[in-house]
Amino acid sequence: MTNIERAYMIAEKAHRNQSYDIYTYMFHIRMVAGIAESLGFDEIIIIACILHDTIEDTDITYNDIKKAFNEEIAEIVYAVTDELGRNRKERKGKTLPKIRNNWKAVVVKICDRIGNMTHSKSYNKDKFKMYTKEYATFRKEITNPEHKKREISIAWVELEKIIA
Repeated sequence: MTNIERAYMIAEKAHRNQSYDIYTYMFHIRMVAGIAESLGFDEIIIIACILHDTIEDTDITYNDIKKAFNEEIAEIVYAVTDELGRNRKERKGKTLPKIRNNWKAVVVKICDRIGNMTHSKSYNKDKFKMYTKEYATFRKEITNPEHKKREISIAWVELEKIIA
């Protein structure tokens, strides 16, 4: 069994009672991981995409991910996990700087946003408008000039295609 297959098994169990619009939550997970894979990202990023919502939305912990995979994947998933806050603006204000410190977390978050925007463009126009309105701040907050620009730019180009 591959590490990617193991990650899917963990995500399926962890998100078993959750939904994404009218779909099981795995629809979203498979979409985000598929985006990373189609853009040519490595196994580490694909696994982090599969697990990206586990710490935030399930009983899975940082230590569970570290034990099942490694510290690098656990750090990426932790970085994209929303911090607590009274509202979306406050949560994102605490979370986005955390993402900015890890270029692979930036890629995972962009893949997540690509998935959310692709889906909401067809199924939830209000949510799509919210993501579009947030785009400039989102990009500014997770951009770090020290990062590998080529790898991240591949993901940004895909996100900008959705907005255009």
